Amino acid sequence: MGANIKMEKVIRLMNQKGLNGLIIYSKGVSNMLTPSYLQYFAEFRPMGPRNAAVVTKSGEAALLVEPPWDSFRASSKTWIKDVRGGSDFVKDLVGLLRQLKLSGPVGVVASREMTFEVYSAIKRAVDVQKVDDILEEIAQVKTERELELIRKVARITDAGADAFINGARVGVREYELVAELEYVMRSEGADDIFILMSSGKHNNEMHEPTDRRFRKGDVIIGEISPGCEGQFMQLCRTIYLGKPSPVLQEKYDILLRALDASLAATRTGASASVITSTMNQVIGEAGYAKYCGPPYMRSRGHGFGVGSIAPGAELTDKMQTRLERHQVVAVHPNQYIPETGYLACGESVLVMDTGVERLSKTETKLYVKEK
Repeated sequence: MGANIKMEKVIRLMNQKGLNGLIIYSKGVSNMLTPSYLQYFAEFRPMGPRNAAVVTKSGEAALLVEPPWDSFRASSKTWIKDVRGGSDFVKDLVGLLRQLKLSGPVGVVASREMTFEVYSAIKRAVDVQKVDDILEEIAQVKTERELELIRKVARITDAGADAFINGARVGVREYELVAELEYVMRSEGADDIFILMSSGKHNNEMHEPTDRRFRKGDVIIGEISPGCEGQFMQLCRTIYLGKPSPVLQEKYDILLRALDASLAATRTGASASVITSTMNQVIGEAGYAKYCGPPYMRSRGHGFGVGSIAPGAELTDKMQTRLERHQVVAVHPNQYIPETGYLACGESVLVMDTGVERLSKTETKLYVKEK
């Protein structure tokens, strides 16, 4: 969404809520599970622990960052023209509010990230109103630039999946394979990467990579999650080193059916619970109903980024929230099955009015490497 459009929508929503201004805060954290409202709005990823954009209903905007020397980098990234480095952040933020003549009701976004010192100082200066929903609302409508970013991250994810599939071989350590993935995805433009992995004859879960070397007969499972400019994507795949047994293929097919059924039920307006309930129904009908909950599976999916559904939280079969158009959602029936161990299978999709757009081009199947 272009800067002018963001400002226009923020100003409109401030007027609707009777706000004189808006403070968008960040403690400098932006990752797969913690999307940053400030990064979304200012199009700049802060480094320091205290940062804030201040906007007035007349259209003035200023960005205050910590440490002060980061203002030079911020100026080269953000569309906000007035960028300042804070040497005494609390004092500087209150001074900025006064300079912009802000008083009365002022909205605060991401107040949960504020320290007590910052929140108390703001509350003494203005009438604080918590309004995270303002940024959530404007983020629900994606522009072509945002959609292109989503598809760019999908291409980065595919590059990582290709490195995962081609690099998995006997003798390689788990962390060595992850290093190959990191190199490829960083080269393609990723600025953040999260990877879980496990290998062995019978995996119980995915975890951070270890120094274990891959052996013939291993099942290798991976969850690949790169990010770029605050947008994340996720792909879950399983590789077998050797000739798989018919049982392994049969059980993996259950996950493929669960994935296809859940994606077929996913569209704008559908309850988010349909993703989990559909997967659980398919896996339960295959005889594994007792395994459709912890500790045998971790999550059936989650959202990514500001304006998505359940970013950082799992999608459950009790979630009644409706899916919105253009939300990016990870859908993965990752599952422990007694005969095979834990298996990984999943996609990231773009919710559409008539279904989903599968963002990855990497084929969804059990990958077999006999040599």
